[in-house]
Order: sequence, then C-alpha cells, then structure tokens
Amino acid sequence: MKILQIGGTGFLGSHIVKKLIERNHDLTIITRNPDNEMPFDKSKVKFIKGDILQLDELEISANFDVLVYTAMVPFKPSRISNKKFKELEVITKQYFQNTIELARKLSCPLILTSGASFETKGDEVADENWPITRKGMAALGMCYDELISEIKTHNSIPIIEMLPAQIYGNGGMFNKMISMAKNGKIVLLGGGKNFLPRIHVSDCADAYVLAIEKLPFGQRFIICDDENVRVKDFMLYLAKIFNTKKVVAIPKFVLRLVIGKHIFHTLTMNTKVSNELIKKELGWKPKYPTYREGLKTLKE
Repeated sequence: MKILQIGGTGFLGSHIVKKLIERNHDLTIITRNPDNEMPFDKSKVKFIKGDILQLDELEISANFDVLVYTAMVPFKPSRISNKKFKELEVITKQYFQNTIELARKLSCPLILTSGASFETKGDEVADENWPITRKGMAALGMCYDELISEIKTHNSIPIIEMLPAQIYGNGGMFNKMISMAKNGKIVLLGGGKNFLPRIHVSDCADAYVLAIEKLPFGQRFIICDDENVRVKDFMLYLAKIFNTKKVVAIPKFVLRLVIGKHIFHTLTMNTKVSNELIKKELGWKPKYPTYREGLKTLKE
C-alpha cells in the first residue's frame, strides 16, 4: 500500500513506521527535519520536508491509499497555564483542520488519532459508543469532535478513528518515568486509586497496521490492554521491575497546585475501557495483555 504519514518520527509513529517497513509498504512521511537521525531505516522511507501547519507549502503530487495522522502537539510535561492551554488549543485545531483538508485535496482516506478519554464510575466500562470526555488535556480536542461530526454528516472523507489508551514503553514522555524508577524513586500522583487504561507502544502500533491494511471505514477503535489498572498498581509494578525503593505520594490538593488543573484532570480521571471491538473487527490481539507483561519489556 502507498501510505502517507504525519507524525511518523514520534514515539508511536516511529513504531508504526518500523512495522510498515517490515511489511514492505510504500511509506512517505511528512516531517520538518528529514535529515535528523530516525529510529528506523531511513533508506526504506520517502520524506516530504514540511509542516502540516503550513499546508499551502507542502508539495505532494503522488496518490496514496491512506493518510495516517499520529502527530502530537509539542508541549513540555510541566505546569500549563490557561494562556498556554489556549495556545495549544489553537495549534491542535490547525493540526486537525489541515490534516483533514490534506486528505480532501488528495482524495485520500484518513486514519485520525485522538485518545481514549472517557469518564466512568464504579463498574462502568466505556466502549466506542460512549462520548469522549473533554476534560484536562483531552479538552484540546474539542474541535476534533466538531470536525468528525461534520465529516460524518457530509460523508466527505472515508475515515477511521483510533483512540489509544496511555501509551507506555521505552521512549516518548514515558522515558521520564523510567528514568525516575532507575534513579530510585517513584511518584504516586494524587493517590493513584483511579483507573487509567494503558497500552504498550508495540501493541498500539500493531493495531494501526491492521487498521491501515484492512481500512474499516466509519469505525472508531479503543486500543488498550485486556486489564484495566489503577494508577497506583501500575506505578508500584514499575517500581518492582526496577527495584525502586522510594515511593513518594503527592496528595491531590498539592498536585493540582503544582501541575495546574489541565494536567491534574488528565491524571486523576477515572477511566475503564473495553478493547472488544478492535479484537472482533480487526483480529487484533495484544502481545502484552496486561501492564505486568508490558512493563517487563522495559528492561530488555
């Protein structure tokens, strides 16, 4: 297949690229810095130098079977003020709008990435029919819901929605947690009694490859482990893997003051989700069905 990818050099994106290369697909990546070192064989990939934020400057003449969007708005994992949040909101909207416009220009099906942001209580388990909860950093994607609704109403682009859980593995922002564990300290944010869904980056990339190859248009897929896990249990198992002795618990009221309301709501939301649909429709099965198997790979 001829695939065009936005975000192919990022944490998740680069894992998808590696798997697509292994399966001999014809892959083109839009990137600002094609000369940078990449975590995959650059000779097996074509590059278009450019930025999706400058859509008019992109020179694309080829036809593609699918456009894959896995880009993430760049921000540092620190306190985010209301002003900074509004700036990120504007950029996020431009990312989505320009990606959708590019798909229209190329008459190309689109795989879009959002996130498994749902709010559940007690024994509730969210599936793809639940409304996405736009709290915390997920509120950056308010425009996403409007844009998706417009696409579906007018049937303007064949689209597939991918909703990954919190992605972990060697790389990306998760490296900070690994580094802390290796240095002998684990931090429990807000007590950690809430559930947050997880997915190993390799399993997540496998799900994207299946979606690319099968193109189940009109579907929305949650990508998560088989077992919902509390934040505390996840972090304590990470400590066990690296023999980390010091566990620091930060109370919720202190956490909110330190990191601000946006990241606070993201980290303290309670979310249980199901991966039954993607298993049924795409035949996907995680190699690391729970966080316990997945976290062990961090030392390999």
